[in-house]
Amino acid sequence: MNKRTETAISADTAVADPLLSVRDVNVHFGGIVALDGVSFDIPAGQVVGLIGPNGAGKTTLFNCISRLYSVNKGDILFEGKSILKTPVYKMSGIGIGRTFQNLALFANLTVLDNVMIGGHPRGKTDYVSNMLRLPWTRKEENRLRAEAMEMLKFMRLQDTALQRIGDLPFGIQKRLEIARALLGRPKLLLMDEPAGGLNHNELSELMMTIRRIRDEFGTTVLLVEHHMGLVMEVSEKVVALSFGRKLAEGPPRAIQEHPDVIEAYLGTGKK
Repeated sequence: MNKRTETAISADTAVADPLLSVRDVNVHFGGIVALDGVSFDIPAGQVVGLIGPNGAGKTTLFNCISRLYSVNKGDILFEGKSILKTPVYKMSGIGIGRTFQNLALFANLTVLDNVMIGGHPRGKTDYVSNMLRLPWTRKEENRLRAEAMEMLKFMRLQDTALQRIGDLPFGIQKRLEIARALLGRPKLLLMDEPAGGLNHNELSELMMTIRRIRDEFGTTVLLVEHHMGLVMEVSEKVVALSFGRKLAEGPPRAIQEHPDVIEAYLGTGKK
C-alpha cells in the first residue's frame, strides 16, 4: 500500500470532532437533582432530538447550553472549547442561537424590527454611535434590514414584514422567532418545543423548515420536543432523558424500541 492510499484511508476513517459535547453534566437545585451525569455528542450538520417525559431535565439542559443555568459538575464544549465561563450575551457571537417554548417577541414592534434584533449581536455598532446616528451606523442598519428581509423570504413570510407581531396568528409568530434566531447565523440552533400549539398544516411546514435550516445553512439543530412524530421524522439521532439521567442515545427507530424509553413514557416494558 503506497503512502497516498494510506492517507486516503486515514482521511475516510477519521471521526470528525463533535460540534457540541455534553460531558457528565450535573445540575442541582437545592436537594433536587435536575441533571445527573448526562453525556452525549452532537456532530456538525445533524438534527438531534432531545426527548423525555415532563421533568426529565430537557429544558434544564437547554438552559445550561445557552448559559442561563450554571453547571454544578461536568463540562459543555462547543467546537472543542468549554463554554461554562462564556457570558450569556456572548452566546450568539460564538455561534449558538435559540428559540423559546414561550415566545420571546416584542408584540408592539413590526415583524421586520423583531427579526432585525436577532442580527444585532453580529453588528459593529455601539450605543453612542447609534445615538449620534453616525453615517456608518445607517449603512450597518441597512445591511441588517436587507438580511432580515432575506430571512423572512426563507421562512416565506416576507409579506408580513411591516405588520405588527401582536396582530399575527400564533403559528406565524413561532416561525418568526425561528427567523430571528437564524439571522444571528448560528452554527448550532437550540429549538425548544417549536411544535407547541401548531396545527397539522403548520406542523408539516415546521418539519420542512427544520430540514431546510440544516440543508441550506448547514446549521446543526438540537430539538427539544414532545411531539414524537416530528422528532422521529427529522432527527438523525435522538437522546432520551428521564429524571435527569440519559436513558438511551441512537437512531430514531432504536430509541422508539428501547425498553427503558418505553418504560419511561408508558410505564410498561420492565418486569
